[in-house]
This record gives sequence, structure tokens and C-alpha cells, in this order.
Amino acid sequence: MLAFKVQALNDSRMKNITHSLIQRGLARVLPGVPASLPQEADRVQAPAPVLVSGQPETPVVLASPHSGRFYPEAFVRESRQPLNILRSGEDSYVEELAASAHALGPMFVHATFPRVFCDVNRAAWDLDPRMFNTPVPAFVRATYRGLAGLGSVPRIVADNRQIYRARMPFMDAALRIRDYWMPYHATLAAALRKTHARHGISLLLDLHSMPDAPEAGSPDFVLGDAHGASCSGLLIQAAEEVLQGMGFKTSRNTPYAGGYITQHYGRPREGLHALQIEMRRSLYMDEKTREKHTGFSDLQRALAQMTERLTTTLQTREING
Repeated sequence: MLAFKVQALNDSRMKNITHSLIQRGLARVLPGVPASLPQEADRVQAPAPVLVSGQPETPVVLASPHSGRFYPEAFVRESRQPLNILRSGEDSYVEELAASAHALGPMFVHATFPRVFCDVNRAAWDLDPRMFNTPVPAFVRATYRGLAGLGSVPRIVADNRQIYRARMPFMDAALRIRDYWMPYHATLAAALRKTHARHGISLLLDLHSMPDAPEAGSPDFVLGDAHGASCSGLLIQAAEEVLQGMGFKTSRNTPYAGGYITQHYGRPREGLHALQIEMRRSLYMDEKTREKHTGFSDLQRALAQMTERLTTTLQTREING
């Protein structure tokens, strides 16, 4: 039964993150692209695109896909928006908020690049064809989000502002998928495989931050389980109990039910659970200056307590899909 760890995470739903598919796609559409391109000058000092730390000491895996703060110089230079606007969608400091929870034993996966450059919470080839000035291959499949400019390589940021001064070659987007999207998902999938192999069950806590959401009653936390499809009800209930017990206001699936990551990795019937956690930014930082304030430690503690409770729930109670 445990043979599924390798197979389930490499089935047809994972085909768009395999190296062979991406390389074949690049070679077919852009002949002559070498298998390994030299690094651009502005990436010489760049961090690795994804960092992973810890061992699967618990059945929980923590991930922060949108808190990366390395903005390549060429990207900023080519953008028609200033850096402060490019940073508007950044989940600032989420990897630091997760530090106390990580210390409890979960593995932790963290993207170092920003979502405005490459958004790993979208399917690999969810791209707006209107972004490009070269042919777009048939395997590009834009969803409504991609067509709106919010695909894996976004076209817009903050109040529908255009990011680029001109349309780009498709190769530019394809190489971001190869060099950023693919390593992130390969690393996350490996962490989940290791965790499930050790514990027979796993829970991905996909950590994000959000602006105030008055349309949803201004919750402090939004817990997204793809409307019940990505994790056991016992787990989201346990998370709610901890957070509400600490005085936080929570919402389920409104306005965020979970993106590609939650929907893709959450397979409760196979013992793979995924829960998206959105935290209100004003709880821990000044959204204008991006400076942390005194609420930071409170939110850090809340994440740790929630993680501890979820770990106990996974270890001591039968979790059914």
C-alpha cells in the first residue's frame, strides 16, 4: 500500500512538473535552447530558488510559496511598475512567522523568488497567450485566472496594473517554469513523499498572508480546504478551535478556498491532506512600510500552537477522507 508514495505524486496529475515534459516542450517550440543555460549576471548572488529544511519528524509539512523576496535586477528593470508595487502581492515574512512551528519538527519548504515573477500556486502552463510575441505551444492551457493575467507567470499586479512594458518571448516564461516552478514542486513533492513514507499520512500547511477582506467579515485567518475536498474535516476543525480559542476570527474558504497547491496535493483518501492558511497581514506588519510590529510574535505563537494541535490530531485520531 505504501508504494503509492512515489507513484501517486508522479501520476498524470504531476506530468506538468516532470523535467522531460518541459525539456521536450522547449525543444519543440524553441529549437536550439541548450539543456542548461548560463546564469544571468543579476542571478550570480541569487539564493537557491527553493529552500527545504528539517526531516519528517512529524506528519506535517509547512510551505511558504509566496514570501520570496529576491527580485532579479533584470526583471525589476524591465517592469513598468516600481519595486514597491511589484511587492504588493508578496506574503512578507511568512517564512519567519513559521519558524516556531518549524521548530516543532515539520519539514519546511520555502520559495525565495516572488510570486510576481513566477507563481507556483498556479498550474505550470496556466499562462495568458496575449503576453507573448512568439508562438505559444499547444500544451499551454489558460484557466480564467491565467487569462485574467494571474497565471504561473503573471501579467498584472496590484489593481490590474500591467507588469511589463512590452510582450515577452514565450521562452522567457518557459525558462521560469523550468528554473523556478519546477524545482519548487519537485522539492515539495519530495518532502510530502518522505513524510508520508515515515508516518503513513501527511498534512501540508500551505502558508500565505492576505490583505483585509471586509467582504468576508474581515477574518484574521481564512482556512481553505477546497470546500472540503483537500483535507479531513477533523483537521480544519482542529485548526479553527485553536485559532478561535486564542481570540482570532476565522473563515472557511471565503474568500480563499485554496489554489493550485491545495487542490493538487490534497488527496484525503490517499492519506495526503492539504490546508491553505491565509493570515491577515495587518496582524503582524504595517502594510505600507512592511515593518513588523508587536503582533508578529502573537501570530508566530498561534501558528505554532495550531501546528502542534494538528500534529497531535494526525498522530492520535483516525483521519478519514
